[in-house]
Amino acid sequence: MIRSQEVVFIKRRRNRRVKVKKTCAYLALLFFCFMLFCNPNKTFAKQDETNLIGGLSYEVLYPENQTNKNLGYFDLTMKPGQRQKVFLKLYNSIAKELTVEIRLNAAKTNNIGKVEYGANQLPKDASLTTDFTTIVNGPEKVVIPATSSKQVDLLISLPESTADSLIAGGIQMQLAVDNSENVQGKKDVVVNEFAFLIGMLLRVGDTSNIKPELKLNKTYIAFKDRKSHFFVNISNIQPVYLEGMDIDILVRKANKQKVLFEYEKKEMRMAPNSMIDFPVDLTDKGLAAGRYSAQIQISSKSGGKWSWTEDFEVNTLEAKSLNKQLENKANSKWVFQLLIVIFFVSFVVFGLSFKVIKSQGTTRKRT
Repeated sequence: MIRSQEVVFIKRRRNRRVKVKKTCAYLALLFFCFMLFCNPNKTFAKQDETNLIGGLSYEVLYPENQTNKNLGYFDLTMKPGQRQKVFLKLYNSIAKELTVEIRLNAAKTNNIGKVEYGANQLPKDASLTTDFTTIVNGPEKVVIPATSSKQVDLLISLPESTADSLIAGGIQMQLAVDNSENVQGKKDVVVNEFAFLIGMLLRVGDTSNIKPELKLNKTYIAFKDRKSHFFVNISNIQPVYLEGMDIDILVRKANKQKVLFEYEKKEMRMAPNSMIDFPVDLTDKGLAAGRYSAQIQISSKSGGKWSWTEDFEVNTLEAKSLNKQLENKANSKWVFQLLIVIFFVSFVVFGLSFKVIKSQGTTRKRT
């Protein structure tokens, strides 16, 4: 027979269990919200496994004028006016035919100082007179039968007037995607797209004595990724790579000596006859409206040095935008810190609650 005080104890324990369940649900909700806010750029979507690309591989068939047959890309010694075919072999290892899209791209330099050999929207530099895409030609699509292979022919045609130079580019090979079947009407499907990228470097004549030469095109303020940036647009106007490029930018008030901020980036690289639109984030620099002066210094691995001083102006509208961005950044940081505090406080409360319940259960067993 259960005595009255034992009934009261059981009822109280049941009430505690209900409270614990509610607390756990509340903490789980808090944790989900915390993870959601910690990963604002993450999206949740179903992945369609039928879009996974596979079965395609390739082999580079090196010609006699290949400088090194262990590179994994074409590096060819050529002469002005020379015409030559080079070959790739594509393999299909699956039991259905594959359609491969082929794109030829000139080498360019992106805004973080990396050379791009794939498809991109980067502008062509004015100093580029012999474009890779005009002298190298090949098929736009190739169909490979099931469990078979196919040879791809690429024709290189150098003009007679081609000067001593390095001409660089990339060959991109990607499986064609049937958008009508896989994407249309499926807004939550993630399409995986993979591509092979093979570099091609044409060494025309003797380039050993050609030195990189930089030219400052312009400086300007513009938005990038919803932030204000000070851009330094520079061209490598010679047909050789610029290796180990370091940039250092000092910003002062116009006609003043005090340095307001300094920005530097090291170990960049520029493609032959290409430009870089180098961005400096102004969000946390606290610039008011007015005139400023930027001292730009660049050095390279080969010992080259370049220096320019350029004035620029921050107008009232840009200054307000900078202040608003700085305020939003501070608010985001504050919210993030608050969420961390809430999470850890909730974790501690949950731990203490669990400990109390466990100790009460142990006490009941003893009684």
